[in-house]
Amino acid sequence: MTEAELASNDWWEEYKAVVNQDDEMHVRGHDTFDENFYVEIGDERFLIEMDEGTVDEIVSDPGMNHAWSFGVEGDREAWEEFVQEVPPAFNHEVIASHYRTAVKDDPGHLQLTGNNKKIFQNLRAFQRALDLMRTTHNDGVNSDE
Repeated sequence: MTEAELASNDWWEEYKAVVNQDDEMHVRGHDTFDENFYVEIGDERFLIEMDEGTVDEIVSDPGMNHAWSFGVEGDREAWEEFVQEVPPAFNHEVIASHYRTAVKDDPGHLQLTGNNKKIFQNLRAFQRALDLMRTTHNDGVNSDE
């Protein structure tokens, strides 16, 4: 596990480097993944500004001058499960986690918000960006790879 705490400034800087150096993200997001999205971890919100499949900037506590198309929200415990090297069922993947929240009304999972069309137009690249949070958190190790 990385020494930086999940969602700390150092952690996000490492995340940005991991995404921007990832060969698979380059394939999934090149020239097309320009949609900004946010990640809400408990009471903290972070805007991930994407530019052709790379992280351009990460903004902590975005305000009225920032824009995004969609996001994913969850309490800190759900995110800590999501970024585990081997996450538990239903918190291993954002669609499965969202299903548990939206359809099964089961608390403790992640929930997608925002423009559904934009989410699904960018789903592969968006999922890869989220999976790389796990890679970041586990010092480059992701059991899904």
